[in-house]
Amino acid sequence: MDFECQAVELCRGRVLDLGAGAGPHTLALEALGFSVVAVEGSAEVARLLRERGAAAVVHADFRHWWRPGFDTVLMLMNGLGPVGTLAGLDRFLAHAHRFLSPGGQILVDGAEAVIRGPSATAGWPPVGGYPGQAWIELSHAGRVGRPFRELYIDPETLTHHAARAGWRLEVAFEGGDGVYLARLTRPS
Repeated sequence: MDFECQAVELCRGRVLDLGAGAGPHTLALEALGFSVVAVEGSAEVARLLRERGAAAVVHADFRHWWRPGFDTVLMLMNGLGPVGTLAGLDRFLAHAHRFLSPGGQILVDGAEAVIRGPSATAGWPPVGGYPGQAWIELSHAGRVGRPFRELYIDPETLTHHAARAGWRLEVAFEGGDGVYLARLTRPS
């Protein structure tokens, strides 16, 4: 995807790939010579990433794992999704600077919540609710996982929350259907 290529091009220095998944970004950055630490919340996926050859993999929930000293924090594939809610976003933004070296950056992709089908005309979102605070339930081969929160956030709302937490936001890429890549930095 174009925003992923743009994100890789914007990376600099020591990189922290939060929510690394199976590691396409980690492995691409390592192939370019970057030092990357990949953090993945699923033990099975972290194991797969190690098997794929990633140099440094940590199995942890990034909302509770903090290590300093990174020049770039990369959060792709709806990277802020796991914060779940706007309150979760505010908690993350209040502490995310602890990951970064002075002058560091967070690169995160996002997407607006697009409500389609019967919910679009049935009074969604609930009164006072933000439409991007979704409940997600995954299923495969007849098995259904536990519901979890996922945040989909438009750039204007992210800009507002980021500014309240002392971050400057620049939209580095805009794609179709409300997809974007944002660069968060702390003013010096």
